[in-house]
Amino acid sequence: MKVIPVIDIMRGIAVHARRGERSAYRPIRSVLLHGADPVALLRAYRETLGSEAVYIADLDAIIGSGDNLAVIQQMAAAEPQLEMLVDAGTHDVLQARRLLDVGVQKVVVASESLTSLSAVSRLLDALGAERALFSLDLKAYGVIWREPSTEPQDPGVATIRLLSLGFREVILLRMDRIGAGGGADAELLGRVTTATPGIRFIVGGGISSVAELMRLQRAGASGVLLATALHNGTITRSDLNRVKAAA
Repeated sequence: MKVIPVIDIMRGIAVHARRGERSAYRPIRSVLLHGADPVALLRAYRETLGSEAVYIADLDAIIGSGDNLAVIQQMAAAEPQLEMLVDAGTHDVLQARRLLDVGVQKVVVASESLTSLSAVSRLLDALGAERALFSLDLKAYGVIWREPSTEPQDPGVATIRLLSLGFREVILLRMDRIGAGGGADAELLGRVTTATPGIRFIVGGGISSVAELMRLQRAGASGVLLATALHNGTITRSDLNRVKAAA
C-alpha cells in the first residue's frame, strides 16, 4: 500500500485543507519545513519521509479562479523521480494534456468537477487507464457532482459504472473529513472493493493514526492520502516504515 502525501495549492502556496471549506484555507504550518512553499514541501516529502508519489490539488483551477500550472511544472522539474497525481479540475482532453506536458504522471478526474460521466470516456481514451484515475469526492457517503446530477450518488454504484468505462484506479475521498480527523473509512472501502474487485482504491480524508493505516491496508487499499497527520507529526517516517514492513 502506497502512502501518498498531499499538497493543496492556492495562489501559489501550500495550504491546509479542512472539510473542503476552501474559503477558510490558510498556509500550512508543518513540522516538515518552514514556510508554505509547494516545491520545498515536495522536497521535504521525499527527503524526510521517503515518499515515492505525491497528490497535488490545484485549488485555483478546481474552483475556476486561475491555475498553478507554472508551480506544478517547477515541482515536476525539482523532483522528477516523484510520481505526481494532480487534480486540477480536469474535465476535457486539452486540460489533461497541459498537465502531462509539464511533467505530471497521472491526471485525476474528480466527480466534483463534472456534471456527468459523459465526457469521461474521451478523457480515458486520450490518457489511457494508467495515466488517469477517478476521484469519487464524497460527503456523508454520497458522491459530490459539480451540479445536481442524475449520476449515481451511491459510491458502490458509481464504482461499477467507472469499471465499465475502463477505469482501473479510483480515489475515495471523504471531503467532510479532510483535515478534521474522523478516522479511516475501512467499511466503505470494504463495500466498494466487494462491488468492484477489478479496481485499485486509494483512500483519503480523516486518516490520523498508524492503526488506521494498518486497517486500510488489511481492507485492501492500494494507497492512502495523508496531509494533516504528517504536518503535525502524528505520523512519522518510522511509522510509515512500519506500515511498509507489515505489507
